[in-house]
Amino acid sequence: MQFLRNINPTRAIMGRLFLWFWATFIVTALLAVWGSRLFFEDLQVIDVKPRELADLNQVVERIQRERFTDLPIHEALDRSSRGVRGRLVAVALNDNRLIAGGGPPLRENDKKDLLRLVGQNAPIAVKRGALKIIGPVFFERETTRYALFVAKLDMPEQQAPPFVLFVIIALVTTTLLSWLFAKSLTNPILHIQGSAKRLASGDWQTRVGRAAKRQDELGQLARDFNKMAEQLETMWSAQKRLLADVSHELRSPLARLQMALGLAHQQDVDPETLMRIEREADRMEALVSQLLTLSRAEAGEINRHKQSLSTALYDVFTDAQFEAANKNKQLRIADVPNLVVNIDSMLLCRAVENVLRNAIRHSKLVTDVTFSDDAQTWSIHITDDGDGLAVEECDRVFAPFYRATLARERESGGVGLGLSIAKAAVELHHGRIIAKPATKGGLRVSLSFPKS
Repeated sequence: MQFLRNINPTRAIMGRLFLWFWATFIVTALLAVWGSRLFFEDLQVIDVKPRELADLNQVVERIQRERFTDLPIHEALDRSSRGVRGRLVAVALNDNRLIAGGGPPLRENDKKDLLRLVGQNAPIAVKRGALKIIGPVFFERETTRYALFVAKLDMPEQQAPPFVLFVIIALVTTTLLSWLFAKSLTNPILHIQGSAKRLASGDWQTRVGRAAKRQDELGQLARDFNKMAEQLETMWSAQKRLLADVSHELRSPLARLQMALGLAHQQDVDPETLMRIEREADRMEALVSQLLTLSRAEAGEINRHKQSLSTALYDVFTDAQFEAANKNKQLRIADVPNLVVNIDSMLLCRAVENVLRNAIRHSKLVTDVTFSDDAQTWSIHITDDGDGLAVEECDRVFAPFYRATLARERESGGVGLGLSIAKAAVELHHGRIIAKPATKGGLRVSLSFPKS
């Protein structure tokens, strides 16, 4: 059984394409032949036209002339057929031998029709498909009696219906079968494509379902995708655990370092050296604190409750106004919509604060905060008038520890985790955060949340 599965051509897309196209061709041909036989191959007896009978009698007279008597019967028929729009066939009555005046061999059905007509006393005409047979007219040659017939193509007066029928049969059959086959290929491809998009957006639990059960290359691709997604999820989980563990473990040496700094201050150690050590310790403390916040946010820890949006953001905007004034910059905040939102106020405030402080830091003079809402979502838009970012950097700024070109200097502050924390906090609320170049220069960051 395993051997049969291995040689099964339907396990490969190439084999399936080959078999499907052949099946389409065979089914179409069979239906066309069936339709033609059903509608156009019946034997019909029709009236003999006087002109056709006169032409046949003239052929008999011509064959019996002296200059034709010395020729073999088949050659005499061939030469005599030039004056008749058809093919001459003679049947020897003594042995039912058929003699045709040149041309391709007769079909079996045509031979049978000729032999049936030999016994007719008077000429008649029969038609099968497009072939019309007229006869018999009897003559003798070299003591042998023959029955003479003429076979000619007689197309129907209206040729459109048969042609249209064949075209319709072919089009309907090939279209239906090809559509079914294309759908069987494109559905798993679209499924894998959708899963890839969800995985790229950070949904590490995304897997390809039904397509992974196929036994062809697409099924193998889906199974490989699932393995890749499992590896990525494992690596991402390990990274989150590492960040949480390292952040937690760094707390103890930092606490001891700060205690040692306190003792050093009491022992009159060089103040400038102590200030430098203390500044670096504070930076490390800030880094550890943000790492712990990021780990909690990515772990999905959220505590929602309903609250007025203006109340939730009041302290954030007050502190931002103070920070902007200290840097001789302007912060313009539009009227906060009168909305009651279901949020984790700490995470939301941390997200807005991180984006807002980043905008104030990189603005030249003005930072604007605006709001928008519709039936499904509400959004906060924070726009600065700084140098902005390139389009390709707008997605990467939310990655942990990423520093854009304009923010690489250490004096700019921060450790590259603020926007990552904002992204994690927004996604915990099932929202989206997007950065893009502002219309008049600078950067515009939009935080959108569902109304639920």
